[in-house]
Amino acid sequence: MQCETVAFTSPWILQIYKLRQDVLRSPLGLNLFDEDLLSEKNEVFCIAHENDTLLSCLQLRKLDEERLKLRQMATHQGKQAKGYGKKLVEYAEQWGLENGFVSIELHARKVAQGFYEKLGYSKVGAEFIEVEIAHCKMIKKLS
Repeated sequence: MQCETVAFTSPWILQIYKLRQDVLRSPLGLNLFDEDLLSEKNEVFCIAHENDTLLSCLQLRKLDEERLKLRQMATHQGKQAKGYGKKLVEYAEQWGLENGFVSIELHARKVAQGFYEKLGYSKVGAEFIEVEIAHCKMIKKLS
């Protein structure tokens, strides 16, 4: 498995959007392609893949000079619970450190909260609804 960052114009982008649709939107009856995806062009796309097969993806959005927001984390359903998502988050955190960021925040689906807690993220604030389901804000200081 290899982790890397790719650009919005990368050939990987269609696989990223398909994975996000399959894992994050379809189960909620939503269509990712109804959203303004062009607004993501300045985000950092991180992927985990084996050869030409996308296993997991996430995006990093710069909030300010010190903080990133981890978004749109998805792992292929047949590959979940095998460590691919964990490795990709660790890769993204390292990328953040190497690029001068001090923390990463995210909005975790309630079902994913434990995954992020195991990676050192802490819940802050009250639960809220986003894309029709319960989420919580989580933060991790990078070191």
